[in-house]
Amino acid sequence: MSDAAVPPLRTEFLTHFTIEAEPGLEVGKTTHGWRRVDRVLNATFQGPRFSGVLIEATDPVVAMRDDSARLDVRMILRTDDGVLVQMTYDGIVAGPKEVMKRIGRRELVDASEYYMRTAVQFECGDPRYRWLNDSLCIATGRLLVFPSGAFGDHYNVYRVL
Repeated sequence: MSDAAVPPLRTEFLTHFTIEAEPGLEVGKTTHGWRRVDRVLNATFQGPRFSGVLIEATDPVVAMRDDSARLDVRMILRTDDGVLVQMTYDGIVAGPKEVMKRIGRRELVDASEYYMRTAVQFECGDPRYRWLNDSLCIATGRLLVFPSGAFGDHYNVYRVL
Protein backbone atom coordinates (compact mmCIF):
# COMPACT_ATOMS: atom_id res chain seq x y z
CA MET A 1 0.00 0.00 0.00
CA SER A 2 1.37 3.43 -0.89
CA ASP A 3 1.63 6.41 1.44
CA ALA A 4 -0.61 8.34 -0.97
CA ALA A 5 -3.61 6.35 0.35
CA VAL A 6 -3.12 7.80 3.85
CA PRO A 7 -4.88 11.16 4.25
CA PRO A 8 -2.78 14.03 5.60
CA LEU A 9 -3.42 15.28 9.12
CA ARG A 10 -5.78 18.26 8.99
CA THR A 11 -6.99 20.35 11.93
CA GLU A 12 -9.34 23.21 12.67
CA PHE A 13 -9.01 25.72 15.51
CA LEU A 14 -11.44 24.84 18.31
CA THR A 15 -10.77 27.14 21.25
CA HIS A 16 -8.18 29.11 23.22
CA PHE A 17 -7.76 28.36 26.95
CA THR A 18 -6.27 30.55 29.66
CA ILE A 19 -5.74 28.62 32.91
CA GLU A 20 -4.61 30.08 36.25
CA ALA A 21 -3.32 27.76 38.98
CA GLU A 22 -1.27 27.64 42.16
CA PRO A 23 0.75 24.92 43.88
CA GLY A 24 -1.45 22.40 45.61
CA LEU A 25 -0.57 19.10 47.22
CA GLU A 26 2.96 17.73 47.08
CA VAL A 27 2.61 13.94 46.92
CA GLY A 28 6.39 13.60 46.77
CA LYS A 29 8.85 11.22 45.15
CA THR A 30 7.18 8.24 43.49
CA THR A 31 8.38 5.47 41.20
CA HIS A 32 7.67 7.72 38.19
CA GLY A 33 9.10 10.98 39.50
CA TRP A 34 8.08 13.87 41.76
CA ARG A 35 4.27 14.11 41.89
CA ARG A 36 2.14 17.11 42.79
CA VAL A 37 -1.47 18.13 42.22
CA ASP A 38 -1.84 21.82 41.37
CA ARG A 39 -4.98 23.80 42.30
CA VAL A 40 -6.70 25.33 39.29
CA LEU A 41 -8.08 28.71 40.36
CA ASN A 42 -9.95 29.62 37.20
CA ALA A 43 -9.98 29.15 33.46
CA THR A 44 -11.76 30.53 30.46
CA PHE A 45 -12.00 29.27 26.90
CA GLN A 46 -13.03 31.14 23.77
CA GLY A 47 -13.54 29.82 20.27
CA PRO A 48 -15.87 30.05 17.28
CA ARG A 49 -18.03 27.04 18.34
CA PHE A 50 -16.98 26.42 21.93
CA SER A 51 -16.58 29.03 24.72
CA GLY A 52 -17.13 29.22 28.48
CA VAL A 53 -15.54 28.82 31.92
CA LEU A 54 -14.06 26.21 34.21
CA ILE A 55 -16.23 24.75 36.98
CA GLU A 56 -13.85 22.22 38.59
CA ALA A 57 -10.47 20.67 37.81
CA THR A 58 -7.66 18.41 38.98
CA ASP A 59 -4.19 19.03 37.59
CA PRO A 60 -1.77 16.23 38.59
CA VAL A 61 1.78 16.77 37.36
CA VAL A 62 4.72 14.36 37.45
CA ALA A 63 8.21 15.84 37.16
CA MET A 64 10.16 13.04 35.51
CA ARG A 65 13.76 12.10 36.25
CA ASP A 66 14.84 13.77 32.99
CA ASP A 67 13.22 17.04 34.21
CA SER A 68 10.35 16.84 31.72
CA ALA A 69 6.79 16.96 33.09
CA ARG A 70 3.78 14.79 32.36
CA LEU A 71 0.29 16.25 32.68
CA ASP A 72 -2.93 14.33 33.44
CA VAL A 73 -5.69 16.95 33.68
CA ARG A 74 -9.43 16.52 34.26
CA MET A 75 -11.81 19.50 33.99
CA ILE A 76 -15.52 20.19 34.10
CA LEU A 77 -16.41 23.13 31.88
CA ARG A 78 -19.57 25.18 31.47
CA THR A 79 -20.20 26.56 28.00
CA ASP A 80 -21.57 30.06 27.51
CA ASP A 81 -24.98 28.49 26.87
CA GLY A 82 -24.92 26.50 30.14
CA VAL A 83 -23.85 23.01 28.98
CA LEU A 84 -21.47 20.96 31.15
CA VAL A 85 -18.59 19.29 29.32
CA GLN A 86 -15.84 17.06 30.70
CA MET A 87 -12.40 17.74 29.26
CA THR A 88 -9.39 15.48 29.80
CA TYR A 89 -5.89 15.89 28.53
CA ASP A 90 -2.52 14.23 28.82
CA GLY A 91 0.49 16.27 27.95
CA ILE A 92 4.22 16.76 27.89
CA VAL A 93 6.37 19.74 28.85
CA ALA A 94 10.00 19.15 27.91
CA GLY A 95 13.12 21.13 27.22
CA PRO A 96 16.77 21.50 28.09
CA LYS A 97 17.57 20.86 31.75
CA GLU A 98 18.28 24.52 32.58
CA VAL A 99 15.04 25.66 30.91
CA MET A 100 13.03 23.09 32.88
CA LYS A 101 14.67 24.28 36.10
CA ARG A 102 13.67 27.89 35.27
CA ILE A 103 10.10 26.69 34.67
CA GLY A 104 10.22 24.86 38.00
CA ARG A 105 11.19 28.14 39.71
CA ARG A 106 8.12 29.75 38.05
CA GLU A 107 10.21 32.04 35.88
CA LEU A 108 8.60 33.31 32.68
CA VAL A 109 10.27 31.35 29.85
CA ASP A 110 9.75 31.99 26.14
CA ALA A 111 7.64 29.18 24.61
CA SER A 112 10.24 28.65 21.88
CA GLU A 113 12.62 27.25 24.54
CA TYR A 114 10.46 24.22 25.47
CA TYR A 115 7.97 21.75 24.01
CA MET A 116 4.41 21.80 25.39
CA ARG A 117 1.74 19.65 23.70
CA THR A 118 -1.39 17.87 24.87
CA ALA A 119 -3.84 15.26 23.59
CA VAL A 120 -7.38 16.40 24.45
CA GLN A 121 -10.73 14.61 24.60
CA PHE A 122 -14.21 15.76 25.60
CA GLU A 123 -17.42 14.13 26.87
CA CYS A 124 -20.85 15.71 26.78
CA GLY A 125 -24.43 14.49 26.86
CA ASP A 126 -26.07 17.57 25.36
CA PRO A 127 -26.97 17.12 21.65
CA ARG A 128 -25.57 20.58 20.80
CA TYR A 129 -22.06 19.45 21.77
CA ARG A 130 -22.25 15.71 21.14
CA TRP A 131 -19.85 16.21 18.20
CA LEU A 132 -17.13 16.75 20.83
CA ASN A 133 -17.50 13.10 21.96
CA ASP A 134 -16.22 11.91 18.58
CA SER A 135 -13.41 14.45 18.32
CA LEU A 136 -9.75 13.96 19.04
CA CYS A 137 -8.01 17.24 19.72
CA ILE A 138 -4.44 18.39 20.15
CA ALA A 139 -3.14 21.54 21.75
CA THR A 140 -0.03 23.66 21.76
CA GLY A 141 0.70 25.66 24.86
CA ARG A 142 2.85 28.10 26.70
CA LEU A 143 3.37 28.60 30.41
CA LEU A 144 2.32 31.81 32.16
CA VAL A 145 3.24 33.65 35.34
CA PHE A 146 0.50 36.02 36.55
CA PRO A 147 1.19 39.32 38.44
CA SER A 148 -0.49 37.72 41.50
CA GLY A 149 2.25 35.08 41.61
CA ALA A 150 -0.08 32.38 40.30
CA PHE A 151 1.05 30.41 37.27
CA GLY A 152 -0.85 28.86 34.42
CA ASP A 153 -1.10 28.09 30.75
CA HIS A 154 -2.33 29.37 27.42
CA TYR A 155 -3.47 26.60 25.09
CA ASN A 156 -4.68 26.71 21.52
CA VAL A 157 -6.81 23.60 20.99
CA TYR A 158 -7.28 22.13 17.51
CA ARG A 159 -9.77 19.47 16.45
CA VAL A 160 -8.24 16.78 14.24
CA LEU A 161 -10.43 16.41 11.16
